[in-house]
Amino acid sequence: MQSTEDWKDKLGAILRTLKIRRIEYGLSGGGDSGETTLERVIYVSGAVAHDLPNIPVTVTNAGSVIKLPDLLERIVSDAPEGDWINNEGGQGTVTVRPFEEEDGLFIECDMTFNDEDDGDDDFDDEFDDSPDDWDDDPSPSSPAAFQAGEVLE
Repeated sequence: MQSTEDWKDKLGAILRTLKIRRIEYGLSGGGDSGETTLERVIYVSGAVAHDLPNIPVTVTNAGSVIKLPDLLERIVSDAPEGDWINNEGGQGTVTVRPFEEEDGLFIECDMTFNDEDDGDDDFDDEFDDSPDDWDDDPSPSSPAAFQAGEVLE
């Protein structure tokens, strides 16, 4: 299958033919996963829908059919420039406007990326590495308390 960049021109033509004026997605991510949710599809006529037409747009080299909603979701999830999925993630909206440009798709991202350092240092305080806190005497149950060659039962 072609890259998502290559598909933008073709999808623009398909969406214009379907008379879709605007498509809005919500993105929410964190940890190591993200969710792309189709919010609404607005047609040139003013009609609003919550689903895209489930039409096939291409066939992969392996023979799998790729449908419009799946391909557009891939493009939308790749649209934000930051990493909205991993670690603290992010959330926002992606709007697709096929009539905004003569060729291709106009894709607008309005994302908020969460800051990895939220000022919560509780975890860091548990592991104070100051030399005054080090214990020079290992606990009797730690492996360092046994002499080499001893058999542990």
